[in-house]
Amino acid sequence: MSKKFLILLFCILISDAALAQQRARYEINSIEFKGNNTFSSSSLKEVIYSQETPWWFWKFLHSFSSLGKEPSYFDSSVIAIDLTDLKDFYNDNGFFNAEFSCSYKIDTANKFVDLEYNINENSSSVYGKYILDGLKLLPHDVLSSIYDEIKIDTAQRYSKGDVEKNTAKVLSVLLNNGYLFAKHDSTIIVEDTLQKKADVNIYFTTGGRFTIDTVLIQKSGEGAKYVSEQLLRDISGINTNTFYDQDELRRSQVRLYRTGLFDSAILSADDEDTTDHKVPIKLVGSIGLMNELSPELILNNQQNAFNIGLGASYIRKNFLGQARKLTISSTFAVQDIFKADIPNLVKHFSYKDTTLLGYVDSHLTIEQPYLFNKPIFGSWETYAKIDKQSTYNNTVYGTAFTLDFELPTYTFFNHLSTSYTVEQSNEVYRTLNDSLSSKLISDIAADIGSSTADNILFPTQGYNLSFHIEEANSIPYLISKVLKQNYTGSLFYKILISSSYYIPLDNKKNSIAAFKLKIGNLHPFYGNFSGVPINRTFYAGGSNSVRAWRSNQLVPEGSDSVLSIYGVTNVTGGGFLLESSMEYRYKLSDSFGTALFTDLGNTWLRYDQFRFDGLAVAAGIGFRYYTAVAPFRIDFGFKFYDPHDQRFIFQHKVVFKQLEIQFGIGEAF
Repeated sequence: MSKKFLILLFCILISDAALAQQRARYEINSIEFKGNNTFSSSSLKEVIYSQETPWWFWKFLHSFSSLGKEPSYFDSSVIAIDLTDLKDFYNDNGFFNAEFSCSYKIDTANKFVDLEYNINENSSSVYGKYILDGLKLLPHDVLSSIYDEIKIDTAQRYSKGDVEKNTAKVLSVLLNNGYLFAKHDSTIIVEDTLQKKADVNIYFTTGGRFTIDTVLIQKSGEGAKYVSEQLLRDISGINTNTFYDQDELRRSQVRLYRTGLFDSAILSADDEDTTDHKVPIKLVGSIGLMNELSPELILNNQQNAFNIGLGASYIRKNFLGQARKLTISSTFAVQDIFKADIPNLVKHFSYKDTTLLGYVDSHLTIEQPYLFNKPIFGSWETYAKIDKQSTYNNTVYGTAFTLDFELPTYTFFNHLSTSYTVEQSNEVYRTLNDSLSSKLISDIAADIGSSTADNILFPTQGYNLSFHIEEANSIPYLISKVLKQNYTGSLFYKILISSSYYIPLDNKKNSIAAFKLKIGNLHPFYGNFSGVPINRTFYAGGSNSVRAWRSNQLVPEGSDSVLSIYGVTNVTGGGFLLESSMEYRYKLSDSFGTALFTDLGNTWLRYDQFRFDGLAVAAGIGFRYYTAVAPFRIDFGFKFYDPHDQRFIFQHKVVFKQLEIQFGIGEAF
């Protein structure tokens, strides 16, 4: 028998074995856990390597595209890895004596395998001694800050994750109090299985405490010669002879970027040039052109609607010195372009046309990043805007002065903005024979908020909370009284509270539960609603609101006509708003995701008109495409309950007539 024949026979046998193995592959149909009293089965599935085979639709998509998911096949050798992963997970959460085993059933007919993991958790261990070693020589104020940050409950079950969080908090306090070279050396956990306790010993090296010596500037780029080094030092807000503070360096870098001067800017401690416990701070930045003229593609969600349009802007940086920025811009955008009659746009376009909605605006803005020698971002803006809606046109022009204050990171509220606006509105109501109403307001407003959400594009945990408060027309009212004139306008206040909360449902943070609640009230305490401008009232419906209704479609019934009971005319929009949303978001990949949602909400002229059966309810599904800029989304919202006819979706003969398709930029909230 020749060598060639033997080699050929060997290759055939290997090929047959591989084909037999391919034919014998079994998909993992289900994974069950028994005895897991502390942790849910869904969380344990995220721990192990084995995974259930995906839904047939995802396998079908994957068979011809990069979407979907490939089948998950059973491999008996992976069971040992799964058991090790489970033991490590339970150890990390204080169950040092947990026991594990695995069994499986094979369905040869359907080529499926069902896995079952049996867990005996036994008793868990709580914290025993909790020692932070290497911190004894720290000043009392630094030690107090550390122990204010970490709270140890000896009755709480041991958690490796909590220990790591506390370690990071200690390092953060050290780095923010001058300890430039502070580091975590090691963590030792001593398990006392008899006492059911875990002693934690965390070792740190603090090094010396450093103060800031000077700020060194290394600037380059086309505009470097137009910006002085002293101006950059002033904007950074870094004070010499103060303790090194890592968080302050981050805030200083944000201040520098907000000027718009830099193409790139890096602010860091020059730790190789430290002397006598003093460290210089180095700013390395590339400064771009002082003049920019650029076209713009407009994509936004203004007025709860998807708007697309074009614009152009001119920017002059370091305008009149002090890092001021002058911006002149003009834009136009079409609202709900997918519903507009584009082929007949030119033919039918007119003042009264309602097939094309949108806006045109122009702005002149001057911004200064450092006011009154404090980290206060100030801006002065003059603007004009024409807003074209289905029931009215509104021409607005005005001027606004805004101050954004930088709040300390340790406070609950981390954003504060105040503004003063003088604005003229010329409102034309098509539903009232094109009647004209002109309203001049003088408005004082404040926005204060708190945010702990971990990601702007796809928040997975934390919350956003904001309060908007404004009061209009007290100043002209007082002036009219001083001049002994009769004031014919309306005085009103407006409060809007918005909150959103995000909860991860798995360890990988691909499944997210998201919640939103928004409540607003507008109350004229002198005059009535007739004196309130259209753009100050509340609206519901649209891509960022109740998604089964078009933008601003949910307004009080009869609010654009005479409401004699309140003596009101020329009102569009409501004085009371209630909105809420719940979403289940699932990220299929880095680029694609889906969402199931329920929205409810509406507006009423006054809060005492609120009725639960007046809430519009929407339900639907949406799809997301994630980019580096923002998510693009499409939502299919069904009118689950329509307060106009007080019918549920099941009471309609044609369900798809209750469908509204919404396009948007970014998540709905």
